[in-house]
Amino acid sequence: MKKVNIIIGTLVIAVISTIVILVFSLITLMFTQDEAGYKTSFFNTVFVNVEENTADWDLYTTLGVNTDNLAPIILTTIFFWILYLILTKVYLEKKRKDKT
Repeated sequence: MKKVNIIIGTLVIAVISTIVILVFSLITLMFTQDEAGYKTSFFNTVFVNVEENTADWDLYTTLGVNTDNLAPIILTTIFFWILYLILTKVYLEKKRKDKT
């Protein structure tokens, strides 16, 4: 049961880490765009599309995730998951050795 908790816990942390990176990429992309158009970030996974309506001077902004290209998100999550599993294993081994 402890191994299952470690696996699920590290997977949750990996997903949260990936979401933080995606949100940071989206916010950075949103505030660095100075003209209307379609811009992508994080290996063409996150996009910002700004359309300008010249008659009313309105800007229409669309933010999203490109569902045709989910491989970078999945690979990032797997990378963080493996990293957190290794770090947890090293921590638990060190804690076990210190206890004995």
